[in-house]
Amino acid sequence: MAIFFALFLLVYGSANFFVYVRTMQAFQFQSLYAKVLFSTVFVLAASSYILAKSLFSNVNSVLYDVFLWIGSFWFALLGYFLLSLLVIDIFVLINRFFPFFPQFLLQDYAKTKLLSGLIVLLLVFITVTWGYINANNIKLKTIHLSIPKKNASLSSLNIFYFSDSHFTPVNNGRIAKKIIDLVAEVKPDIILIGGDVIDDKSSHLKRIGIDVELQQLKARYGVYTINGNHEYIVNVNNADNFLNENNVKVLRDSMITIENSVQVIGREDASIASFTRGKRKSVAELVAEARKDLPIILLDHQPLHLAEAAAQNIDLQLSGHTHHGQMWPFSFVTKLIYEVSWGYKKIANTHFYVSSGVGTWGPPVKIGNDAEVINFKISFTEN
Repeated sequence: MAIFFALFLLVYGSANFFVYVRTMQAFQFQSLYAKVLFSTVFVLAASSYILAKSLFSNVNSVLYDVFLWIGSFWFALLGYFLLSLLVIDIFVLINRFFPFFPQFLLQDYAKTKLLSGLIVLLLVFITVTWGYINANNIKLKTIHLSIPKKNASLSSLNIFYFSDSHFTPVNNGRIAKKIIDLVAEVKPDIILIGGDVIDDKSSHLKRIGIDVELQQLKARYGVYTINGNHEYIVNVNNADNFLNENNVKVLRDSMITIENSVQVIGREDASIASFTRGKRKSVAELVAEARKDLPIILLDHQPLHLAEAAAQNIDLQLSGHTHHGQMWPFSFVTKLIYEVSWGYKKIANTHFYVSSGVGTWGPPVKIGNDAEVINFKISFTEN
């Protein structure tokens, strides 16, 4: 992990330095006051997230929230500033070999750089603002599935599913409140969560009332989740204690049976090996403990090796983690990594759904995907 964080700081620092230098070149601040003011604001924004997680992490106050909020938004702004500048540089490079820029752009290059800087600034702020609005517009999606009944006594199951809420002071409980309202609308039999429920220390979450919000999640057969990689990042034992104490039962390579009809298996996250050197059970090992004459729903945070679940005749696997890249164009990366980056797929007799997440990691911004919760209406049909 130390190597990972060192690489992150190197890449993050280099990206910030590149954007800083190019911004100074574009705006060409004349006065020392303007240069100092801009540099101060830039450095503060760029370092806010790191300061929040290092110096202010144990300060249980609004000071932590402010630095976390600024730093989270800066990730989004930095990403799109960087992307815009790279696009501009590509066009400049092409023009060097195959000139196509209009002459008026080249006559006063200083003005052209200033105008380009202003346009980039405007477009990036519009994009990030729209992404913030989109991230707060949680969509309820309904999916109807038919699953072989086998020996289940239930004829149907109404599931409310979400993943990747990433509760932190950045979203300030607003996501939790919207989820509660949607649960009241759906009136589910069971609530299933695909991991990465929380993304901060329990002391910060209690201060903003996430514990109280979680206690309001109600369903006939209960509320169940699994660990995602972010439960491990914030300390998995503390995270699980917080969730279990507040109405959300964590399944760790374990199973529950609903009304002697449906089995829900919660698989440990793949990141257990990186954080604890532990080992999770294989799908085959988990299924070995289940009844073959009842339907099986598998919760597995990261949608890896889908064929493994299909080979074990899992009826429905629910995952998350990918966020479908969260901010375009990172969706191209998640599509390369995962067989399903977002949405539904059926392999053999197994239904798979990978959620883009109801929440966000880092910047509270979603571009190119939805903030979603899914209402699965399962019909158990005769074999």
